Amino acid sequence: MRVRALALALALSPAAAFAQDALPAARRGDFGVRYWLSTGETKISHNAQGLDPTLGDPTSVLLYENLDANGLELFGRQNFRNNLFLKGTLGVGQINRGSFDDEDFNLGQVKFSDTTSSVTQGGIGYGTLDFGYQWVLRGGAVSLGVFAGFTQWTEDVDAYGATDHMGFIGGDISRDTLVISNKVRWRALRVGFAGDFAFGSRLRLSLDLAVSPYAKLRNEDSHHLRTDLGPVPNIIDEGEGWGVQWDAELRYEIMRRTELGIGLRYWYLEAREGTTRFTNVPGTAEAPIVDFYSMRTGVTVGLRRTW
Repeated sequence: MRVRALALALALSPAAAFAQDALPAARRGDFGVRYWLSTGETKISHNAQGLDPTLGDPTSVLLYENLDANGLELFGRQNFRNNLFLKGTLGVGQINRGSFDDEDFNLGQVKFSDTTSSVTQGGIGYGTLDFGYQWVLRGGAVSLGVFAGFTQWTEDVDAYGATDHMGFIGGDISRDTLVISNKVRWRALRVGFAGDFAFGSRLRLSLDLAVSPYAKLRNEDSHHLRTDLGPVPNIIDEGEGWGVQWDAELRYEIMRRTELGIGLRYWYLEAREGTTRFTNVPGTAEAPIVDFYSMRTGVTVGLRRTW
């Protein structure tokens, strides 16, 4: 009987240990590194009819698209005893390829110019900092939080060569010629929801959903071959708008307090109002922005250490 009792105790001990560990304890914080494989685009258009009534509305439409990039970031979070938390992300990346389309219109939206260039290089940089309050439930298996914070997101690209679809610029431009550079910078407020949900002892789902009720835009456009526009940057866009940023990540504890995660990310910011300024034109000529947005989306893979 004693042997059977001992055998039964040994057989049940792993199950008992698993049951005790099924709901992980509340965590004080984490720190990690994450890779972001993404694609993005930026669209810019303005109405210059106030400067020349024979032009269209929009007058010029610039589209940077299929901007494939690799990014690497550091991230972390610290939870405090009074249920407050602080979290942040800091990342940089390289844009590897993409395309640039430039269309211009006369009154009645009659297109008179259409060119396509290749984006061969560029960079991205971004960061977020949020401060919030959380409710920890079921001994740490679930945490629900609200936060407010700030984000900055910049992208700069160089486009080379041009295919002249309508003959307006006098023919194609060689692919080794730098025709345009663009640098967009967004600074925005963030308010949102952060959730963390445990499924057993090792699997977790994290959600970070943020709305930007106010976003500030500055964009520098450098047309290197346009001598009529003067020194670069020769066109500057400034505006205000809104946006959304969300992340979802599924994490698995590969060893004690070390987690591997894979996720999805989507960022979108747009300017609802603003002006395009031709910096070297006498009288500081300005035109209202018709459409300006930046979007980036992709998959993430991260490794984090918790405590």
